[in-house]
Amino acid sequence: MSGLDEIVGRWSGTGSGRYPTIDDFDYREELIVVPTDEPGVLHYIQRTWRIVDDGEVPSHIETGFIHVAGDRVTILNAQGADRVEVLTGIIERSPGKTVVRLESTTLAHDDRMVGSWRTITIRGDRLDYLMDMATTAVPGGADHLNASLERAPGTVSEAESLVASEDAGSGQLDDQVGT
Repeated sequence: MSGLDEIVGRWSGTGSGRYPTIDDFDYREELIVVPTDEPGVLHYIQRTWRIVDDGEVPSHIETGFIHVAGDRVTILNAQGADRVEVLTGIIERSPGKTVVRLESTTLAHDDRMVGSWRTITIRGDRLDYLMDMATTAVPGGADHLNASLERAPGTVSEAESLVASEDAGSGQLDDQVGT
């Protein structure tokens, strides 16, 4: 048990992005979260594809670990654009709903970033998240991402196989999501 078992699985959906310094955009996302052999630790990989007039183009990838201890959570991630981030926060539970509120405590390898905040809400087979960020150009912060994902059919072991094959560089994840 990880302490956040409701997030384990394969999720897919769409979102939108905005920020004062960029044009608005829409994207498709896949998130895979699997348990590890270490109690209280999950592994995840998140990929997005920007929706453009003639299809989709790869946009973002990050992978990392989710550490859970009681109602406290820490996410450590590495992002494809060389950014490394550590976020910490709390888990709030109520009947039928889990909310994870996170704030960055460490940002490395991207001098533009000042801070980021993520709110993840899980209701059954639906996961919604918001991301706000502050940069050197917008130091007060602003909305950046808003997405809704649905739990995809399949088992945790199937999701584990996809993560393992992507980690090994086989490209199976790309094949599964149609890139």
